Amino acid sequence: MIRKKYQIWMYSYPSGYPYPYTAELLRQEFDKAAKTYPHHKPMVYVGHSMGGVIGRLMLIDTHHDVWNKFFRVPPEETRLSAEDRALLANTLIFSHRDDIDRAIFISAPHRGSKLAMGWVGRLGSRLVKAPSDLVSLASTITDVLLLDETSLQMGRLPNSIDTLSPANPFVKATMDLPITRGVPYHTICGNRGRGGPPGCSDGVVPYTSSHLDGAESELIVPSNHGAHQNPQAIQEVRRILRKHVGAPPAATPPQTGEAGSSQGQVSR
Repeated sequence: MIRKKYQIWMYSYPSGYPYPYTAELLRQEFDKAAKTYPHHKPMVYVGHSMGGVIGRLMLIDTHHDVWNKFFRVPPEETRLSAEDRALLANTLIFSHRDDIDRAIFISAPHRGSKLAMGWVGRLGSRLVKAPSDLVSLASTITDVLLLDETSLQMGRLPNSIDTLSPANPFVKATMDLPITRGVPYHTICGNRGRGGPPGCSDGVVPYTSSHLDGAESELIVPSNHGAHQNPQAIQEVRRILRKHVGAPPAATPPQTGEAGSSQGQVSR
């Protein structure tokens, strides 16, 4: 049924880029697809980890709320080149996509991950390089930034690890923005077996970050951060995809887990 009803498109991106910038690159790819296939059907977005938070940015409207958290003046009043101004505006001001009508988020750190703030995150940040067009902005935006000087002490623009910190201004500015009405979404969260929700975690993303209020369904599977490879998670994605096209539920084997754990816990 899934092979008959769906065509799978994949988006690959450098994982070191700050995810708001990566989200803008994805919007450009969607625009290219719409131009090439103007009558394509709406999509079901499935995203794991950072792919999930990028997908959520496809489904929210920021207006100027996020921009105003960073800059003293609106885009048209910044003393930037037209190219730099457009890059920043497209990264911080965006509207939901009409070509996505359902989303599945798997182990997605919508509210960040504290791992990005620890020594692992600091080490990773030193190894990640920002794209050249963002690097060129570093010396030109400081005069219009609203953030205090301490936010610039890193001496570089934030990368993917920086922008996944719960303390990151972009994370804080967008974490509670609602997904547009009329688009159902689902969450799949990993639990490595050290307690149940809300205190559990997949070892990288805590439940409190991967959980989203208003989800049509939520499944917690016994898994580390690789929950997209978990058999229960795979069956859940299949269930959602079949439901989306009106197919009857497929027969699934009974789920097993340790007594008293949150393995296989589902709410709808």
